[in-house]
Amino acid sequence: MSLTVREGKIAAVRRAVSEAALSLAVEFGWENVRVEDIATRAGMSTRTFSNYFRSKNEALYAVDLDRSTAIQEHLRERPDDEPLWDAVVNATLSALTVRGADDRDLVSKVRLAVAASPLGGEYLKVHAMREAALAAGIAERLGVDADADIHPRLMAATVIGAVRVAIEFWIDSGQDEPLSDTVRNVLAKVSVTLPRPPS
Repeated sequence: MSLTVREGKIAAVRRAVSEAALSLAVEFGWENVRVEDIATRAGMSTRTFSNYFRSKNEALYAVDLDRSTAIQEHLRERPDDEPLWDAVVNATLSALTVRGADDRDLVSKVRLAVAASPLGGEYLKVHAMREAALAAGIAERLGVDADADIHPRLMAATVIGAVRVAIEFWIDSGQDEPLSDTVRNVLAKVSVTLPRPPS
């Protein structure tokens, strides 16, 4: 997935700030972290911070939000002859696991979301955006209108809901297998429940 130079710079800044927010949250507890602290850790002014984010909660999940909106591009890049379900699963996993440290980062963020109620909304926002982007990608791949055909939304809701459950189960159960394996196994279980897509 290609980015312009400007888009790449923006993504890099957002990633740096998100990582700074996460490291501070782990060190001091999210309730003790201020926007000023995040900006300082990321090497910027609070004014620059406000050019990118509206709140510290948004900053924490910035990378996840960006990844969620990119899922449509991941699906668009799948081979044309790949079966729809396989393409959706592979695109979802690509969007979820783009860096080796994601598993550890994700554990921390989900635990923070559970522990700090204001973060719960931001966590669910990530999943809602991922679902909307995936539905748009599925509709595009099928050549249908997502407003007139329910299948893209139904499939996206099923997949993203299953992903959320898989992530939370992976964390709660202390799985040794990679997160991507757990997600793939869970998606395999739900695939049989979906209706056939329109031809």
